[in-house]
Amino acid sequence: MLSIRAFEPDRDLEGLVWLENGLHSSSLTTDELQIRDLARESDLAFMRLVALWDWQIVGAIEATQKPWPWQDRAEVRVGVLPDHRGLGIGRALVAALETQLGEAGGQMMLAYTGEFDFGYNHFLWRVGFLEAFRGYPQYLPLQTVRLEQISVDWGRIAAAGVEFRTLSQVRFEWDCAQKLYDLYVQLEADVPRVDEVIAPKSFEDFCTDIFDSPSSLPDGVTLAVQVRSWGMEYVGCNILYRDDSGLVLHNGLTGVRRDLRGLGLAAALKYNGIEFAAKAGYAGITSFNARDNHAILNLNAKFGFERGAATLEWRKSW
Repeated sequence: MLSIRAFEPDRDLEGLVWLENGLHSSSLTTDELQIRDLARESDLAFMRLVALWDWQIVGAIEATQKPWPWQDRAEVRVGVLPDHRGLGIGRALVAALETQLGEAGGQMMLAYTGEFDFGYNHFLWRVGFLEAFRGYPQYLPLQTVRLEQISVDWGRIAAAGVEFRTLSQVRFEWDCAQKLYDLYVQLEADVPRVDEVIAPKSFEDFCTDIFDSPSSLPDGVTLAVQVRSWGMEYVGCNILYRDDSGLVLHNGLTGVRRDLRGLGLAAALKYNGIEFAAKAGYAGITSFNARDNHAILNLNAKFGFERGAATLEWRKSW
């Protein structure tokens, strides 16, 4: 009664749309599904299998290859219509996909869920996935911020020879982009992560994000610097980006060079960023941090960031 085969666009679009809409309470059309498929990155492999019960599509699984340096991994989405669950269809889909990915050189499947997706989380666990990562979105409503209640030892920081500049103030300094990128790479190496492999953005992509993208906000990038005879040495940063709405900012990397930690620079950097956002009239600031990033999670909590439901990463390797 159950059969699993590769997705065939000419005959399966209607069935897959029905499945997607049933699973996600959406109103996807066949045209929208085709557009979504065509928008996939052409250099990343994609695979989709469908499960049929009495010739009707009742489940599907799809895998999208991850970019370099994780090309041997695939992000997976799997679903079975509610009235066909408990029949082993999801397990069969996962097993079939694992076989095909393994034959193609893949070594790991990844799945992303919310911490309260209890049914889906339990299913992933039952078919051999293990939780590898948990991260928390956070939100700071700026109308509630009381910076005067936050203690920062500005005198100690000044005594260490550290000053603060925005990217707008230093962006035309000689070698600004390279110095900022070098700091970013150094700080990224200390961000808690699942993998030992560190793949920072390229210099070109970093510069586009910081200087030239619609989300870039040089006034919202605060740098901790030490002024030398040859120029400024960048020792810490707090990077704010615009979001699509233009009303909320996203707090990207906050970090301080190892040899200058313990002065309260991270708190000072975040203080300056929040002060800028509040004065500029933004509604709030979002952030996202791994469960293991205790220092930043605690610092954000100190400033009043509200923690939301976690995002989980699940892994199944062979």
